[in-house]
Amino acid sequence: MKLLPVKNALLICLLLAGLPLRADDAATNTAAPAAAASPANTAKARAMEINNALLSLAPGGYSPAAWHAVDAELDNYQKECGVTPQTTHNLVVLRSVQLMVAKASGYPGCYDALVQKLATDPQPSVAALVAKIVELKSKPIDLQFTAADGTPVDLAKLRGKVVLLDFWATWCGPCVGEVPNVVAAYQKYHGQGFEIVGISLDQDKDKMLAFTKEHGMVWPQYFDGKVWKNDISTSYSINSIPAMWLFDKKGMLVTTNGREDLDGQVGKLLATP
Repeated sequence: MKLLPVKNALLICLLLAGLPLRADDAATNTAAPAAAASPANTAKARAMEINNALLSLAPGGYSPAAWHAVDAELDNYQKECGVTPQTTHNLVVLRSVQLMVAKASGYPGCYDALVQKLATDPQPSVAALVAKIVELKSKPIDLQFTAADGTPVDLAKLRGKVVLLDFWATWCGPCVGEVPNVVAAYQKYHGQGFEIVGISLDQDKDKMLAFTKEHGMVWPQYFDGKVWKNDISTSYSINSIPAMWLFDKKGMLVTTNGREDLDGQVGKLLATP
């Protein structure tokens, strides 16, 4: 089993999820070192330490002792850092990565034990996300809706194609930044069986449709105007965007981190029978 790509995927997953210090954070810390002691910065630093510990387990670093040490540290983080939007987000991302590491470890019972534990996690966001990931990795996605332009969408009818489920919004800077990459992948691979389904967390339908037209986003978009209470995004426990989930030709979830080398990932999935 080659685990190096898993390690890279985990690293990018955390980088793009906003756990590490941004450039402006670093500048702030240089100008005012005292800020590093704030609860928010402390929680972020601890999350990065756990991130590094998780990455050390793949490839080749897995052992029962190391695994249990990281798991215990995650439990302590959850208990000690309090419940804030940022710590909740960090925890959800870290638990998601922990699941990926467990799956890739090949250690008997590791993944199943973690799933069982997190299914009853006291943090509802963690339990909900774990349940959804497990569900989508065990059976094909089932999603139907009428797109903003009136197009009927049924992912069951896209079996045999690679599908990107793209959670985004025009007000989301990182989402807008990804648009050129997503459009380029669509233009390159659509003729080979690559489809994109957008889930827009916008509030203004006309603005969203004008944006997609201007930027060549010709695929269907789900829209209900509820922003973070979007019916589909909440059903998939999405608490940060952009979120790009890739599904294989059988409709099975392959990764929740389609942002990392989207072109490469799509190309490999299309080449898989």
